[in-house]
Amino acid sequence: MRKKLTIAVLGALTSLSVLGSSASADFRLRVEDLTSGIGTVITDNGVGDANAAAGAITFMGPVGSFAINVTTGISKPLIGGLTDLGQIDLNSVNVITSGTGTLRLTLEDTGYLADPLALLHVLGTVGGTLTAPSGSLVTVESWANGDNLVPNLGADQAVGAIGAIGVTPAGSAAAWTPAVQFGPGAFSGSGSGTFDNGAVDTFSLFTQLSIAFTGAGSVSFDENQRVVPEPASLLLLGAGMAGLGLLGRRKGQKTQS
Repeated sequence: MRKKLTIAVLGALTSLSVLGSSASADFRLRVEDLTSGIGTVITDNGVGDANAAAGAITFMGPVGSFAINVTTGISKPLIGGLTDLGQIDLNSVNVITSGTGTLRLTLEDTGYLADPLALLHVLGTVGGTLTAPSGSLVTVESWANGDNLVPNLGADQAVGAIGAIGVTPAGSAAAWTPAVQFGPGAFSGSGSGTFDNGAVDTFSLFTQLSIAFTGAGSVSFDENQRVVPEPASLLLLGAGMAGLGLLGRRKGQKTQS
């Protein structure tokens, strides 16, 4: 009995770790001007990534009608895995346009470990400032997928004509239902969703922000999403730890006797 309890608790503790300690071929960023059809796709530590750290992708430069000062995506092993099962973060500083147009940014990664926990919660938060004429909008969407699937962003490429992006995989759980939108000015919000990790051990995270400008303007923002276990799973883990402590005390009392 004691051996079985120990194995169960160790398994639960292992599930709180995050896979990967080097650059991931599945950690990718897509930046595109939807009006002109110009964009770029970058894989962690691949061509176009201005950040040498594994788990961080940074892009700087023009894309269509947009001047992008700094856009950075962050994933494992740099963030996540301490108070959650995984995180992904997308932020941009001082993205500028001189006229109308829509910029879309998509960030994704796979291989977050969640076994043996099944029911999980994806939590999204966003904040920023949109300086633009009336009618301009920031649209925020983010998802978790229990089958470890992500949209097809296309092959890696330098800034140039870009093809269509893949669809959102079936079974993806949205942190924002429906997608949340913000007009000009300072903005912030949060959302959450629930998904079942099912029979597989891993899940994926992906997020997408679209900024539609009706005229010249700029935007800065940070969007973060993280996955946490269902509260009942945490209670089970706590009960297991308490059981191990009780067994330890009983063994100590028996030895003294």
